[in-house]
Amino acid sequence: MVIKKKKINVIRPTLRHKKRYIQLKYFTDKDIVLNEIKLYTLFLKNLEKTYGVFINAETNLTIISFDYKKREIIIRINKEYLSEFISSLFLLNNDLGLVIIKKISSTIKQIPK
Repeated sequence: MVIKKKKINVIRPTLRHKKRYIQLKYFTDKDIVLNEIKLYTLFLKNLEKTYGVFINAETNLTIISFDYKKREIIIRINKEYLSEFISSLFLLNNDLGLVIIKKISSTIKQIPK
């Protein structure tokens, strides 16, 4: 018996979640050792404190790149929850220090490296 391969349908662009890329820079006086996992949990716990548990899954927060020497972070997030994420950054200064948003764009190519 031969099983035919079925072509997987691609999600149409109108049904996809739109994403935004945010370039952040942080300044801190504390001597904190950070990596991508600690940053990811820091951002998610901060979102959870301000907006609740269920927003974590819907934001689809991912850290694209993290440069420890320049102290710059590039984050991808769902477009619908961009304002909630930005407002939660104001409460992050106790843990991370001063956080500045350098650029928000719809594609990763528009963010300078």
